[in-house]
Amino acid sequence: MCGIFGLVTSSRQGLDRAAWDRAIRNLFILSQSRGKEAAGIAIANADEIVVHKDSVSAEAMLKTADYKTAVSRGADGFFAAPGDKSALSVVGHARLVTNGLQGIDANNQPVWRDDIVIVHNGIVTNWAELWAENPDIKPRAEVDTEVIAALMHKYTVEGDTTQKAMSRAFDDIYGETSIAFFQRGTNELMIGTNTGSVHYCISAKGDAFFFASEKWICQKLTSGDKTIPGFAGVPVHQLTAGNGMSIDLSSIEVKTFGFDSALATPQISPMLATQRNIEEKSYRLRHAQATMQRCSKCLLPETMPYIAYDADGVCNYCHTYEPWEKKPESEIEEYLARFRGDGKSPDCVVAFSGGRDSSYGLHLLKEKFGMQPITFSYDWGMVTDLARRNQARMCGKLGIEHIWISANIKEKRANIRANVLAWLRKPDLGIIPLFMAGDKQFFWYANELIKQTGIPLMVFCTNRLEKTDFKLGFLDMPPQVDGFNQPSTFGMGRKAQMLMQYGKRYLSNPRYINRSIPDTAWAFLSYYGINQDHLYLFDYVDWDEDVIDDVLINGYDWELADDTECTWRIGDGTAAFYNYIYTTVAGFSEHDTFRSNQIREGQLTRDRAMELVERDNQPRWKSIREYTQLINIDFDEAIRVIDRIPKLYGA
Repeated sequence: MCGIFGLVTSSRQGLDRAAWDRAIRNLFILSQSRGKEAAGIAIANADEIVVHKDSVSAEAMLKTADYKTAVSRGADGFFAAPGDKSALSVVGHARLVTNGLQGIDANNQPVWRDDIVIVHNGIVTNWAELWAENPDIKPRAEVDTEVIAALMHKYTVEGDTTQKAMSRAFDDIYGETSIAFFQRGTNELMIGTNTGSVHYCISAKGDAFFFASEKWICQKLTSGDKTIPGFAGVPVHQLTAGNGMSIDLSSIEVKTFGFDSALATPQISPMLATQRNIEEKSYRLRHAQATMQRCSKCLLPETMPYIAYDADGVCNYCHTYEPWEKKPESEIEEYLARFRGDGKSPDCVVAFSGGRDSSYGLHLLKEKFGMQPITFSYDWGMVTDLARRNQARMCGKLGIEHIWISANIKEKRANIRANVLAWLRKPDLGIIPLFMAGDKQFFWYANELIKQTGIPLMVFCTNRLEKTDFKLGFLDMPPQVDGFNQPSTFGMGRKAQMLMQYGKRYLSNPRYINRSIPDTAWAFLSYYGINQDHLYLFDYVDWDEDVIDDVLINGYDWELADDTECTWRIGDGTAAFYNYIYTTVAGFSEHDTFRSNQIREGQLTRDRAMELVERDNQPRWKSIREYTQLINIDFDEAIRVIDRIPKLYGA
């Protein structure tokens, strides 16, 4: 999620201004991989706290005159005439936007509320409930961080120590939270976390201290050319979940303490806008879809690419389907035992989209298999706020560190916009996956994270029921019939065929020759060219939709979308849009292929699967509208174009 960091340097350290500037710059640049949408800094000297923030990336902010002015005001006096016991303290923030628009300064961080200046990494999912439960404190902005500061201030006014106030605030909040703050009237930097996403170093002489959101950032600053003077070779420590820390700004004495991280019950999201009115034509389309021939065993319709039915009406996909043969669970027990640590240090990294499979997989690894995971998410601009809140619920309750790598969200969305506009000019079902190309660097960063953390075990929680041959089918490529294969294992011939088919479509529509090409090329390499030889959890353990939904909803208060009853794909901001296109034009979507695979595995009856498909293929108007707003295209025009595309079924 966001990146937070801090640096406390005493006059005894002897750091000069140039070295201090380099240290702050490096902390910002390394932390901005977790968020590039806004940045800010708070500098505490002997006389005041100086706060500066801007709705740009950290790298861009560092170049501005306003930033340099703020730093001069906060730091110049310390370096000009340091006293024997004086210290200069900084906390910084690189923001990935969740609650509150970054264009409004009050929503960016550091947040200054009452006597507290705070930076926050995570999401408080029950922020609205907390404001309602505490009517004596009122929000002044939209950002969820503010409620943490307001609660801590309230508790200190009631007579609590700063440590007790922070502990009480962590008892109140639900979600994934790591914070650092100054409080006027005290001489401390306070830090707390319920996930363990805080790593820190104490200088060799005990005269300086710094922290960051990820271990590898600390390692970069204690070795090599980015080393902060005085920190060469010092160990990196982790502030584990459920703990706080105080740093005395005179003596640089560091104390840690535990707090009760019980979590409040999250607010149930209210129903939002109603669905857009559906025109009469939509009813006629659904009637035509209902009359399509479908496989008598599964649900695949006549519009499925390369489909054929035998005399009994059974499709070729059923005939060639290879049942999912789960490997013995004893094998994964033996495998995980090779990596399992002491229960304190992380021993595996979980690829964490915030969807139901990765959330349930995280639960299993921690609660059933006794692993101590850290999670990894890649935000390419289409991770929904709902997914982020559910990630916060999981990590906060399990006490798991969450590593975010954030792309340049504005650039990613601009790339999507360019390709969607090109597609709307000349619609082609085969090139729809181009809309999602920007997320495929997830696999590249997964391999990089293994190197950064030194943890060799990366766990993916995808399941084989999600195989969607039709996407390549619409690209004029026949399905593979040799079971489930990772994209990186595709043969060179199949990859070349894919590139040729995309190339033909690019040449037929020059609008695809746009700013997104370098990003798309990197995505292709990440998905099809990089080793994905990781542990796939559901190759060994049962995948049962009802069990998964029950555990997540009742065990973790997992939040559902308000425009569908289905729990699949609700964390993906693109899914509602592209599935609407497939359903409108071809009469089926990913839901049809997914439920068909469940039928073949004996998990659903055909009648029940048909009920679910009819439910889940309903247009998710709210999500579609949000998608068009995010990439800045006209909702009505996009729906109009899709509505006019010739249908593959009688309509």
